[in-house]
Amino acid sequence: SPMSRVTVDAQSANEAAKSPLEVAMADGRSRRWDSHRAARRDELTHAARKAIHHGGPELSMDEIAAAIGTSKSIVYRYFSDRSGLQTAVGEAVLRDLGSALEEVSHQAGEPHEAVKAMVTVYLEMISTSPAVYAFVTRSGDVADATTPMRTLAHDAADLLAPVFAEVLQANGHSRALAQTWAAGVIGFVRGAAEVWLHADAASRLDLSDLTEAMTDWICKGMQA
Repeated sequence: SPMSRVTVDAQSANEAAKSPLEVAMADGRSRRWDSHRAARRDELTHAARKAIHHGGPELSMDEIAAAIGTSKSIVYRYFSDRSGLQTAVGEAVLRDLGSALEEVSHQAGEPHEAVKAMVTVYLEMISTSPAVYAFVTRSGDVADATTPMRTLAHDAADLLAPVFAEVLQANGHSRALAQTWAAGVIGFVRGAAEVWLHADAASRLDLSDLTEAMTDWICKGMQA
C-alpha cells in the first residue's frame, strides 16, 4: 500500500542518514553482545556438565539450574529446552574428545598403537564421567546427522580411515574399504563400551584388558 511504502522509504532514509561511525558503533555493540551471550552460554554449559557429573543424568532442569546457581528461566533463555542443553553439553564433550582423539592419532606410530590409543581415549572418557555420557547420549539417534554423537562418529572415522587404508592394502584388500571399516569400528567400540559401562562391577573387565581385547579384534580383522 502507499502508506507501507512510505514507512519503508522512511526507514531506509533513516538508515542511509546514519554516519559510518554510527553504523560501526552499532555493529560493535552487536558483536559485543553476541560475544557476551556466547561466553555466558559456554559458562552455563560447563556448569551444567559439572552438575550432571556429580548429580547424575536424571537431574531435572530445576535441579540443574539450582546446582549451577541460576534460575530455570535463565537456563531456558540460553538453551530453549532440555534437548537444547543436552546438545550443548554433548558438543562440549565432543570438542574435548575430538581433540584428544586427533592428538593421539597423530602421536601414535604403527596401526595397532594408533587404534589402541584411540580406543583408550574413548573408554577413559565414558568411564571417567558416565553420568555426562548417559545425559548426552540418552534418546540420541546416531542416524540423526545433527546429533553430537553422529558428528563424533564421522570425525573419528575420518581419523581412523587413513590408518586402516594402509593395513587393508598391505593385506591384499582394497583401500576403498577403509572408510566403511572405520565407521563399523566406531559403532563396535561404542556399543561394546556401553555394555561394559553398565555391566556389574564385580564381573566387569579391567579397562586395560578391555582396551587390549578390542584393539586385537579390530586389527586382526583387517589382517584376515
